[in-house]
Amino acid sequence: MRSIEELGEVELDALKELGNIGVGKAATSLSQMLGRTIEMSVPNAMVVRIQELHKVIDAEKMVAGVVTGLDDIENGQAGFLYITFPEESSQKLVEILLGDSSDEEMADSTLMEIGNILSSAFCDATAEMLGVTLIPTPPSFGRDFAIAVIDAIVSQLADKSDYVVVFETKLEESEDEIEILVMLVPNERFVNYIFQLLGMVE
Repeated sequence: MRSIEELGEVELDALKELGNIGVGKAATSLSQMLGRTIEMSVPNAMVVRIQELHKVIDAEKMVAGVVTGLDDIENGQAGFLYITFPEESSQKLVEILLGDSSDEEMADSTLMEIGNILSSAFCDATAEMLGVTLIPTPPSFGRDFAIAVIDAIVSQLADKSDYVVVFETKLEESEDEIEILVMLVPNERFVNYIFQLLGMVE
């Protein structure tokens, strides 16, 4: 089994394309939900050791996020997908949809639905590109400082994977810019899918 840390520049470009397709489909789904045109920046792809997530995430920022398990219907659990929005971006999304973000319970419910739509779209596009069948589990929503999110990922997932694939992207709606951080936490099975995609596994 090759390790995902062995990916070179060419392979990372291919991985970025996987993120590009996944985020692109997610943006299309969000456009349909909002009834507005959403433009997407090409995501930056990074492979980060779980214990070093604090180096790419501003730990002091408040974020809203949705974590979804990825199940391969033939082979079982394949990893996790974590989608987070910085506080300002999450507020913009809620205001676009509801016109008002003062009702925190309604705002959280809306963000969870958005996260569910984005993670399902990303999952579908990724599965199609990898040639596998992935089913997202029901999402779990949380709002906290980014450092708490990092600690939760480390404590819950470090025994299942050493690395996180991080896709940084921005969605633009009219004059509003929405930042999204998509973190793919693959287990060995999903890493194998990635290497197969890259032609590095027979």
